[in-house]
Amino acid sequence: MASHGVSMMILFFISISVINISRSQNPQAFQRKHMTFLDNIDHNRCNSEMQNRRIALTRSGCKQLNTFIHAPEKLIDQTCVSGKPYVIQNLEYKKSSMKFRVTSCRLSQEYGKDCKYKAEESRWKYIVVSCNQNDRPVHLAGILTW
Repeated sequence: MASHGVSMMILFFISISVINISRSQNPQAFQRKHMTFLDNIDHNRCNSEMQNRRIALTRSGCKQLNTFIHAPEKLIDQTCVSGKPYVIQNLEYKKSSMKFRVTSCRLSQEYGKDCKYKAEESRWKYIVVSCNQNDRPVHLAGILTW
């Protein structure tokens, strides 16, 4: 009986992981969370973008950090096509061959469902993404200076 319970528990965690992976494997969600045509994102814009795009509030509370990439979709998509393989914790991603201007919005205050953000200074960095089978970015795994 004990092994049956352990098997059910493992199956439960595997199915939860698959659900989370499939939700994140969406180019439209990547665009909504990370792409912007805005020239500048300041503190006020961080707050409005996080709220308007509905990315501030997660199941566990306010999202701690979100990074916006100031570039057109076609340029960001090129990372999946011509990016260099990059490994993080035994998972392979693609690192962009060019730097993008990025702005991160970091959580500064949290009052229940009210999330307030501060913009970090925009910087030029490489992006690291996971891609779907159609060579479209679906997850921003990180940003790098080198």
